[in-house]
Parts: sequence; C-alpha cells; structure tokens
Amino acid sequence: MPRITERHALLSETPGTQRVVTIHRYGSDTSGKKAYVQAALHADETPAMAATHHLLQQLEEADKKGLIKGEIVVLPYANPIGLDQFQDDQLMGRVHLGGEGNFNRGWFDLTEMTKDRLTDRLTNDADENVAIIRKAMQQALTEITPVTEFESLRKLLASEAARADFVFDLHCDDDSLPYLYISDLNWPDCQDFAADFGATAVMMAENSGGGSFDEVYTRPWAELGRLYPNNPIPQATMSMTVEHHGRPDVSDEIGAQDGDALFKFFIRRGLIEGDAGPLPKALCDATGTDACEIIQSPGAGFVTYCMDLGTIVKKGDQVGTLIDPTAEDPTKARIPIFAGTDGIFFTRRQHKAVKPGSVVGKIAGTESLKAGYLLED
Repeated sequence: MPRITERHALLSETPGTQRVVTIHRYGSDTSGKKAYVQAALHADETPAMAATHHLLQQLEEADKKGLIKGEIVVLPYANPIGLDQFQDDQLMGRVHLGGEGNFNRGWFDLTEMTKDRLTDRLTNDADENVAIIRKAMQQALTEITPVTEFESLRKLLASEAARADFVFDLHCDDDSLPYLYISDLNWPDCQDFAADFGATAVMMAENSGGGSFDEVYTRPWAELGRLYPNNPIPQATMSMTVEHHGRPDVSDEIGAQDGDALFKFFIRRGLIEGDAGPLPKALCDATGTDACEIIQSPGAGFVTYCMDLGTIVKKGDQVGTLIDPTAEDPTKARIPIFAGTDGIFFTRRQHKAVKPGSVVGKIAGTESLKAGYLLED
C-alpha cells in the first residue's frame, strides 16, 4: 500500500507556537511484522537523521515495487523540541533546556504500567499473550494526560514504538566508531544487524538504570515473564540504540551505508521482499555495558590523544594527556590519562576543552567494572 505520512502536533506551551512530529508509514501491520525507526531523539545527533533520510529513499523504491510485506514506520526526526534549541549558532539537543532533563532518560516503565492489567487475562498461548500485553500497554499509554510539550512527545513516541516487533532508536556519539546498545535478551538475535552495520562494539544490559528509550520495549517481556511464570511470554520486541559514528560523520556516503544496513535487516526479517546478500563478518562480539569504561578527565584544561579510535588497548596503556594551561610550572602541566581496562578504544572527545569529570573516551571491555547506573548522561 502507498506510503502514509502523518503530522502530529505536540501540546503547545506558548501562544502562537506548535511543534510537529512527522511519521512515515510503509506497508501494513495486518500483513506481517512491524518495525519502528526514529532518528535523533538527542536532536543534535545529525548522523542519525542522515541514516533515516537514505533509508526513506530505499523504502520509497521498495514501496513502488510492492516489496514491503510488513509495516515499517520511520520518524526522520523524533524531537522537534530539541531541534529548536540553538544557542549562539550551536544546536543543544541532548538535554531539555526547559528543565525536563536528558531527552533519552526516564522513559515509561511499561512493566509497572501494565502488570496489574494482566491478572487473569493471560493464557497458555504465547502469541495470544503478546497481543494481550501489547493491548494493555496501549491502554496504559492512552490514559496518560500530558501537561507539558515534552510529555506529549513521550506519549506519542512510546505509543507508536510499543506496537513494534523491532525498535531502532538512532543516535551518534561525539567522535566515535559505530556501535550498539542492546538488551542481552536480544543477543545473539540481532547479530545480523550488528554485522551489516559494522558495529565495532555491542554492549548489553537488560536494565542500564537510566530508563533509556530502547529499554522501554525489551524489558517488560522478561519482567512480566518473571511475574507470570505460569504463562508463556516470549521476548516479543527487539529494541536497540544505534550509535551512528560521531557528530562530524555526516555525509551522503555514510548515511547511505547506515540506511542500507537497516534496509537489509528488514529484508532478512521478511518485512521487505528481496535479497540482502551475504552477511559480512562481524567485527566484534557483544560484551556487557557494565564492562564499558567511561574515561573521565582528572582535571581542567584540554585533552590530547595518543591512541586512534579502534585501537585495542591494555589496562594501564596511556590513551591521552590532560594539559593544564594555567600550570605555574609548565613542566608539570601534563597529566597522563590511562586505560582502566583491556578492550577497544572506540569513542573520544571532539571538543578538547574539559573540566573535571568530563568524558574523554570509552573502552569496550569484557571485565565487569560497575553496577547500577551504567550510562553516560
């Protein structure tokens, strides 16, 4: 069926203004699986929007040829609020400047919202239980009454994504190689996408502690399964955060490659008729998010690096140097920054000016380093 484009107005907080989210729908959910793709929930992460732009070009061609067999929903930008947050010609799209925090933290707990609605409703049929749970999720989300613009955005995005079998939340890092955050509940099922995407790191956690968007849709199936052990509840949603390189990596070439990885995934999963070609060799195995070292600056100044992205490092290797331009003794202005674990050095800082605690890099390792809150804010 032809593409349907919808424009959803958010709650207006100031007279004479209203922001809109655009949603493109291809195919139909009555004919197969459903995929949901959104770009730039962190609105300053432009490589994600480049990926959806090129994905949409491919979907247009597939739609004209009648090749779409499921439903594919694409939001070319997920956050018009953040897209409007320019300060001195710089887009500040990660955190809500009105005070509601990081756009990708504190999303809904669908387990808590639905668990009591399922009492005496679940059956001995796994597929039937999926339908019952998804209906309960929609009922719970429908009952939310937003009082802010951001709350209306949350309700809109979550209501759409909660219907999907596959949820892709597209982001990017600062200066970075491509990588993924996934639930361990979806590994190794998503190995094919990791290979097509060229992920250099895949980090797993069932609950990273921050209420990020992708975890909203994976966690309930396992959590409800533990609450209702006598009823079969499969892991019905595959959801992931896709980190599309770094902020400077915006080009038609890179965007086309990233869009093509998504398109091939849809072919491999039967949402699009076609041949995805041979699966490339994976560049990495998955490791725990708790094994990712987030390297912080030990002080103020600026940082230089002595390791390229993609370097395999050992604990104790020097990856960079903090330089304090205010040091009274210039011979003591340099503080080495060391790797705290073995692994791949896969992200670093684009803007080299730092303050104490600024994130200067990440290493994906295999040894557990922390528990509880696992994310960078």
